[in-house]
Amino acid sequence: MKDKELIFTGFDEELVPLMKKTAKFTLEYEKVKNYNISFTLISDADIKKMNRKYRKVNRITDVISFLVDENLFMGDIYISDNRPKRNAKKFGFSYEQELCYLVIHSILHLEGYTDYTLENKRKMFLKQDKIFKCLFS
Repeated sequence: MKDKELIFTGFDEELVPLMKKTAKFTLEYEKVKNYNISFTLISDADIKKMNRKYRKVNRITDVISFLVDENLFMGDIYISDNRPKRNAKKFGFSYEQELCYLVIHSILHLEGYTDYTLENKRKMFLKQDKIFKCLFS
């Protein structure tokens, strides 16, 4: 296992360099020195099943993040294949920008940030918006 590894599965190969740049920037911004993270694009049906099984929530979500090993900052991240397209239109981003926004969001989840309460969501979104603006402003 490498000290700094990012794996992207199921994504358009043309988008992977931008997503890697976003992930690396986010990890540096958060002062994460070593990491091993896999990102996998999955169907809405599959992410809904995972959400139901692991979070006991019966709905589609944008991302699900699993921290596998805290000491190694090793994690598995699953991103919905349809939600970034919907969100991009809804929020006025490009599809590529929305994928990067979800990469930031999912890494923050690995760090322990949550968006389950209004206060936690506010803190998390302030941080992810700041990181996003550093990359895309």
